[in-house]
Amino acid sequence: MFALRTLTQPLLLHRGSGCAFVWADVGWQRLSQVCLGLQVVLFGTSLALYRATNIEVRWSSSDVAYVALIGALLAVWTALLAVPGDSITRRRVAEGVAAAILFLSLIGITAPMQYGALALGRPFVDAWLDTADHWLGIDVAQITAWTAQFPWLVSALNVTYNSLAPQLIVPLAVLSLAGDRPALWEYLWHLHTSLIGALLCLALWPTVYVFTYRHFDPLVAPAMVESCMTQLWGFHAGRSHVVSMQEMQGLISFPSFHTAAALAVTWSLRRQSRWIWLPIALINVGLVSATIFLGLHYVTDLLGTAVLLGASLVMYRRWCAPHLAPL
Repeated sequence: MFALRTLTQPLLLHRGSGCAFVWADVGWQRLSQVCLGLQVVLFGTSLALYRATNIEVRWSSSDVAYVALIGALLAVWTALLAVPGDSITRRRVAEGVAAAILFLSLIGITAPMQYGALALGRPFVDAWLDTADHWLGIDVAQITAWTAQFPWLVSALNVTYNSLAPQLIVPLAVLSLAGDRPALWEYLWHLHTSLIGALLCLALWPTVYVFTYRHFDPLVAPAMVESCMTQLWGFHAGRSHVVSMQEMQGLISFPSFHTAAALAVTWSLRRQSRWIWLPIALINVGLVSATIFLGLHYVTDLLGTAVLLGASLVMYRRWCAPHLAPL
């Protein structure tokens, strides 16, 4: 701590007369500390999970580069504190870098954990999910068959469904540069809670996926389906024990993290220009629709996602909302 205070001394001297250094201005405040604490718990839990399920996480040179990127961003954040001078832009960039570090470390910890959760071998709950869908009067197999009649719609829905990864970066850049700090940290909070909730549900209530249970082909790349199914059966049955970071992909789960993350992105940008928010919102209408129209999720998965995000929003507003003024 003494060393860190020494590094930040130049910034302390350039905040203006009578102005004390405010850590919240560069991303170190109550909610970022809560997110970091959650990640520490997740990391400890992951080690226990891998030990209990005999899973080995294998890292390659590209995965080492991922860790190196986090280290480089941490160095950039430190440098932004240490170099003399100060400006609103500098503080916004520093806060954005801090948020990016937490985002990348969250993904790095949780991505392999889904395989450990699946390897617990809990009974599949597809009968319950399918029954709930029928109770709602919705048949995903029939919806998928209807979608297949329109190749242009299948292509468009695949594009929106595969847009999530680049979308996740957008709020980190836009919100930090716009100085919308409350929205930035609320976004990070919802990503944490959504991932934790999805992992818990995957561990307790795994699913063989609606297209397998109902015996139809989803309207996505066959290679993706084959890889997903191989991993599902291998880890759930205890035949697979090695998680290669290069071969990981998001497993389909109840509730849908894909949907939760897309809605978190859209919600976080709600106060931005309509030229930013509206295209993202339209893309994510397509993304959420794609989960059903391409035959990837039960409708019940989406209802579970709504409950998960609703609980996350309540927790955020009641206990976690930081008192941060826009920069």
